Formats: sequence, structure tokens, C-alpha cells
Amino acid sequence: MQGFRAADLQVGGGHLYATVLHYLQTEIAPRLFGVVNGADSQAVFTAAAGLTEMAGWMAHDAGRDIVAERHFHRALDLVKIGGDRQLGAHILGSMSHLAHHLDKPNDAIALARSGQEILRAGSRNPGLESRLLAMEARGFAAHRESAKAARLLVLAEKALAGDYSERPSQWVSHFDEGSLAGEAVRCMRQLGQYNEAERQAQRVIALRPGGRRRSRAFGQLGLVTALIAQGKPDEACGVALEVLQGTQSLSSFLVIRQLRDLHELLQPYRSSGVVADFLECLTGGLRERLRLYRWLDADGDGGPTGRGEDTGEF
Repeated sequence: MQGFRAADLQVGGGHLYATVLHYLQTEIAPRLFGVVNGADSQAVFTAAAGLTEMAGWMAHDAGRDIVAERHFHRALDLVKIGGDRQLGAHILGSMSHLAHHLDKPNDAIALARSGQEILRAGSRNPGLESRLLAMEARGFAAHRESAKAARLLVLAEKALAGDYSERPSQWVSHFDEGSLAGEAVRCMRQLGQYNEAERQAQRVIALRPGGRRRSRAFGQLGLVTALIAQGKPDEACGVALEVLQGTQSLSSFLVIRQLRDLHELLQPYRSSGVVADFLECLTGGLRERLRLYRWLDADGDGGPTGRGEDTGEF
């Protein structure tokens, strides 16, 4: 699990999804039906749930949201047998994130609250609690309820500063200040508060070094959209060019989608030489990257012609 996570941070889910799926099918699935009892049996189902949830994230990163949704539901069924309550709440947080991408904010809020209920009934996990509150905040931001969204983001920040009541689950991925800032960027953009979105995006970039290329790229792209919205296209193009150059070997359709959306966002500013030069560079860069994703048009899994491919924090 840790090895897959480390590789995913470097190269993206598009490169790793098939490998993780093969591992699940050949190494994990046979053990689910082997002769194991008690704690050993629970451990196998917990591992299966954690790796299946990871496969869902990688499918999502590759633009296959329908497949990702199936993985998340399967992971939730597996964790009920495994009994890892923190992982169960974490999976509900992932389902909430995906619901946001599928334009289902009410479902996203309900899933985030379900995860919070699980945590309230068991041990404290500050990062996971913060993540679920941030997912709920995004739902209210989508409904343009700024006061509720802001209150939940404040609660998420306070939760992140709390203490663990027991050892955190090793199957739950880390959620830190950079992760929370990324969620705040998404909330502020939906609410049209672009000054605050810019501030939070700068925080993401500061907290995400070069080794976290995808997370850093999402922070940079959040900054780009905030700058464009504030009428600063030349500055936005400078940041976007850094993303284009820094993600050449990263297989993430979510990053590609945001880069592609810049074409439309920058059209009103084509008279600027800086913007025109960047758009020419962007066209060439995207043409090469999108060749890897042509298969998405054929299988209908929410790829270039589908819905819900936006940003995400992994």
C-alpha cells in the first residue's frame, strides 16, 4: 500500500491503475476466500478494502469516475467485514469527494456526515475528521451558502489541530494543512471569493514541495483560475506554464482536464502576447497528452466527453 502511494504521488493514477487492479485480482482476491479465521480474516478484508479504495482514486485520476464509484462501493462493503472504523469513514469521505465531481452536492454532504457519525461513535482521528468537515463545507459552497461553508472550514481547521485518541489506521491516507487549504480553494472558487482562493492556493504551493507534483499542480491550477477571475491573465499564464512543464510525466487526466479548461478561460485575453504564446504552447502540450486518453471516449467512463472530471486531493 505504501509503495503504491509513493509511486502514485510521483507518476499519477493513470500509470498505476492497471497494476493495482492486477494486484487485487491475483494477490488479494484469492485470500478473501482462503481458510483464515478471526483476526487474520478481518485483516485480509481490511487490506482488500484499503487497496480497493486506492484503486478507486486511481480510476478517478484517470478520468474513469463510473469505475471509481464502483470501487468505492465495493471497498465500503469490504470494510464492514474488516471492521476498521477509521477506514470506513475515510471511504465515505472519498465517496463524498466523488459526489462533488459528479455534481451531486447533497449526496456529498450526506456521505460526509455519515463518515462523521462513524468517527463520533469511535476513536478520534483529527485528519480524517477535518477531511470530512471540509467535504461537507464544499457541499454548502456548491449551494452558495457561504456562512455554513466558512463555519465548517473553521471547524475543520480546529479538528486538524486535535489529538488522536488511539493509533491512526495505516490504511487511511494523510490529510494535513496543505490538503485542507486545497479544499478551501475549491470552496472559495465556488463562492466567488477569489482573493481568498488565491491566498489558500499560495498556501498549498508553499506546503507542497516538488516531490508532490500532482498536489502541487492542483494548488497552482487553483491559483491560475483565481488570477484569471481577478483579471490577471499574464500572471496566470506564468503559473500555468510551470504546471505544463512540471507535469509532463504525470499521468493524471484530472490535471489535463484543468489545463484544457484554461483554453476557454483565457480566450477573452488572446490579444495579450503573453496569453497568445502560452495558448500555443498549451495546445501542443495537450495534443500529446490526450493521446493517452483516447480510450476514454470509447468506454464511456466519464473521460473527455463525460462529466465530473475536476480537481482532487489524494
